[in-house]
Amino acid sequence: MFPLTTGRKVQWQRKTSWKDWLQNWNWILSGTLEKSIENWLQLLEKETSQPQLKIVRLLIEHEVYQESKDYLEKCLGQDVTLDGEIYYLMARCCIAQGLLRESSEAIGKALDQEPQNPVYLELQADIKLELGDHQAAIDILNKAILTNPKNFEILFRLGTIYTYHGDHLEALRCYQGCCEIKPHNAVYWEMKAESHLQLQQIRQAAVSFDRALRYGVNPDNVARLAYCYVQLNEFKKGVHYFKMVLKHEPDHYDALCNLAAVYQNMGRSLEALNLQERAFSLCKNDPILLNNMAYTLVQLGRSRKATEYYQEALKLAQGHPLILYNLAVCHVQKGNWEAGIDSIERLLRIQPDHSEGWALLGNIYDELEEHDRAIDCFNRALKLA
Repeated sequence: MFPLTTGRKVQWQRKTSWKDWLQNWNWILSGTLEKSIENWLQLLEKETSQPQLKIVRLLIEHEVYQESKDYLEKCLGQDVTLDGEIYYLMARCCIAQGLLRESSEAIGKALDQEPQNPVYLELQADIKLELGDHQAAIDILNKAILTNPKNFEILFRLGTIYTYHGDHLEALRCYQGCCEIKPHNAVYWEMKAESHLQLQQIRQAAVSFDRALRYGVNPDNVARLAYCYVQLNEFKKGVHYFKMVLKHEPDHYDALCNLAAVYQNMGRSLEALNLQERAFSLCKNDPILLNNMAYTLVQLGRSRKATEYYQEALKLAQGHPLILYNLAVCHVQKGNWEAGIDSIERLLRIQPDHSEGWALLGNIYDELEEHDRAIDCFNRALKLA
């Protein structure tokens, strides 16, 4: 899946098109971007019969907003023929400067001129998002899709909004549309796969990640594909892909952590610990990694060191139920009954319906020969199981 090197580094260069050459002509003449901007601004000062919108677009692309806005306001105050673009460019200047009300008014006037223009509708949706009205943005983009059903950029934009707001089914439909229109785009397949994962559709996610890798090798996607295979209990494939990632990117954090978890579940604790220690050298403040390292150390009989890691994990993730439970188990294995009770009681204050916690507390009281309290705990555990 990964390209092999030949020992000779090859520098690939994109061929410059005539459009690129023309776009950069001012840079070639003046030598610097700053000089080009100065020249463009001087051109705007010349009297012309029609607004010089091509120059305004160049200035906006290079984040020269105030001068562009001043020129557009001057044009709007003159008796010239106006089209939607002048209002669209004004809206772009205003949103870039945080002038949301003015931007909204300008794009509204642009859409009065061209109500189905997809570019204008996209900007209107962006303005609504800036105003905090994501549903309005969704409605606008859906309207744009009705008149431009093959516009994959709008579909993708709509999908990202749905993803951000947790509507993964609608996001999936958008990304599926993108994949149908542009089937060789790795990003669209990747986002489709992530939506499948959010919907617990693991097999479909694996298929989509595999398609993404056909069109662009990305170590993160290889690791996600490996994760899918592990979730499907296809451990051999999962291990294969995790190893592939680490062969070419030895410090890939997620691959280190997840392969370690697979090894631990397979009973290969020493190999798991080796990977966890490599991950720990990259990030020392991940409570889940610390918890997993501690769990592995318990399996290797190093309970004292495991307790230290559990305590450190709890400093980073106060009241995490899984860490509290594992710490309690560690204390129990060492016969530290009071410390075990303290950890379990902290857990049950946070999550009173933790059936395994009640069962473990019952075991502790049984060891302490406090049988009535043990029975009460076991009964609570049975009711919650």
